[in-house]
Amino acid sequence: MLNARGLRIILCATTVFNITYSDKSVCVSTNDPITHPKMYADYPNLWMLDMSNQTKFAFPQSRVILAHIKLARFHCNNCSVSSIYKESFAMLPKLTHLELDRNNLSYIDADAFEKNPLLQRVQLVENNLLKINSEGILRHVTFVSSLNLDFNPGFDINQVQIELPWLLYFSCKHCNTSFVDKSTMKRWQRLGYLYLSDNHIDRVEFDAFLDMPRFKLLNVDRNRGLTNLTIQSKTLLTLSAESCGLEGILDTSNLKALEFLNVRRNNISNIYERGFESNNNIQTILLDDNLIEKIPEKLLNITLYKLDTLCIDRNPLQPSELLEEFNTKYSTKRLRRGCLDDQNPTKAFEYILPTQNGVALYTKQANAQVYQEEIAKLEHHSQAIVYIEEDYFAENSKVLSVILDNNSRYDFPENQTYLKSEFIEHISLVNCSISGIYEKTFMKLPNLKSINLKGNMISSLYSATLFNHNPELQSVNLANNLVKLIAINLFEHHQSLRYLNINGNKHLSSKPGNLFLFSPSLETLLCQFCNFVHIDSFMFQGLPNLKHLDLSYNRITILEKDAFRALIHLKHVDLSNNHLTALGLELHLMKQLDTLCLSGNLKITLEPEYVGGMKQMANKLRQLDTKCEDTTFFQNITELFSFEKTTNKTEEKYDPISNDNIISSASIVIFRSVQFTIILVQIFYQWLGT
Repeated sequence: MLNARGLRIILCATTVFNITYSDKSVCVSTNDPITHPKMYADYPNLWMLDMSNQTKFAFPQSRVILAHIKLARFHCNNCSVSSIYKESFAMLPKLTHLELDRNNLSYIDADAFEKNPLLQRVQLVENNLLKINSEGILRHVTFVSSLNLDFNPGFDINQVQIELPWLLYFSCKHCNTSFVDKSTMKRWQRLGYLYLSDNHIDRVEFDAFLDMPRFKLLNVDRNRGLTNLTIQSKTLLTLSAESCGLEGILDTSNLKALEFLNVRRNNISNIYERGFESNNNIQTILLDDNLIEKIPEKLLNITLYKLDTLCIDRNPLQPSELLEEFNTKYSTKRLRRGCLDDQNPTKAFEYILPTQNGVALYTKQANAQVYQEEIAKLEHHSQAIVYIEEDYFAENSKVLSVILDNNSRYDFPENQTYLKSEFIEHISLVNCSISGIYEKTFMKLPNLKSINLKGNMISSLYSATLFNHNPELQSVNLANNLVKLIAINLFEHHQSLRYLNINGNKHLSSKPGNLFLFSPSLETLLCQFCNFVHIDSFMFQGLPNLKHLDLSYNRITILEKDAFRALIHLKHVDLSNNHLTALGLELHLMKQLDTLCLSGNLKITLEPEYVGGMKQMANKLRQLDTKCEDTTFFQNITELFSFEKTTNKTEEKYDPISNDNIISSASIVIFRSVQFTIILVQIFYQWLGT
């Protein structure tokens, strides 16, 4: 049983070790796992010894740790090994694998492996090695094919002289290497896989790998100081330089065997597209998160039979008419695989970028920082902007107001938020091409107070939840749009809303008996040049706090007497330039009213019940009219009364607002209404003549 093949012993921190014979294991207790070099002499077929987690164990300085003729693998991870001495492995002639991860190893004798001619794999991850020893020399490792020194933060491959003619795999992630040159690589002629991510590399020589016939993979991810990676290799298959500092032009024409390229998260601004003509075997190209502005349309025209992945998300790609053709080819070839925005397709470039010539604003663009200095207002007037990245102002607490007026091609994306910011309070997009506001549009602007969308093409505010994420909203300007419908409860829960401008929406109207809008806080409602015809008592009942109402330049013919009865705070009403034929408002109930504008209603007459109360209402009408921009309404009444004075041959001086001179007979009332209409018509035509 002891002579069975495949014997393995694993010592645990609890001083129990497993003896494994082929596929069976036996636990053996020992109080002292290592007592002398002959400890395991009774196990002649022992091929692996794992002493991991013996946290108090260190190699003795003046003797071997073990004498065994067949032991091939030795592991002591998470022990207390600080040094490997010349004698340490001198009695292990068949040793092929050595694993000493997570120790305090800082010294390896230059001849530590002199008696281990079969050593192939050495793994020394998470130690404190700087350059092996003070001389930086390690001998007798001719046949080592795999060397892993990851997480030795002070180790620099250029500070050691190690001849490794059979080395195939070398990894030193999170080390201290600062450059890669031909002289270092010359000692590793058979190297195939080189991992140097998270170092301090700022230079890789152009011909460092030129004379390496088996070189297949280079990984230099996250070397932030590496700005250029133009290298030459006839055999390199995989190149990964993610999150470095690469800039300028990406050129792969000297890597003819390349199959996989990853240069994500760099500062690459241009692609030498024709360079890929030399890469006949290229399968994957990852260009995400760079500074590429030009759509690489030529890349898809190259005969790349094996290309199955092309990722260019999160680049400041500028809109172009060529994008539509590019998107068609991109989708047809199904090149979106494993791209950064695959989990959120609404952020993928082919979905968010308009297919028209224009300007796109990205956080990556160099000029973004210029505009994001310590200013409270940012303006991009008339710049042909067609797209703006939602994170453009996300981290800038200084920008409170964003003005993108007169960008005549800009429209809100349908499936993406407009902007993301905890600080923006005011936005303005006057005279753009906004066709609609969507559920997500303002979702990430929680402190938004005012919105100005005047002069756009919005046709509907269909949903009551469009502004649900903007509780601080105070002012909304939707003038000169194409609005036909506004959800009644659009602003129902906005306690701060004070101002709403919907002037110039010529298709906006309300049917009698229907509530127009509900808002408990709205104070100013401007509805000039809309399509209102009939104002009844129910229409504005949902606006109990309304103070200023402008309905001028509509087509109102009917204004019911109690139309504003519910608006107890109403101060200003403008009904000028409508089609009113009669005025019978219950002005005596409108205690707060101080302005009533009625000029331009060419056929208006006073309701009969006003006649008997003219003595009391004359002063009120004059007071309400004098605060209007056009005060001709009361002036016409004065002229009318003067005309009546002449008609009745009254000799005393006539005062239209004197109680003694108010005519109240029914016949005179009818006559006065007719004459008033004639006078207004005459004045209107005189005005047209001027």
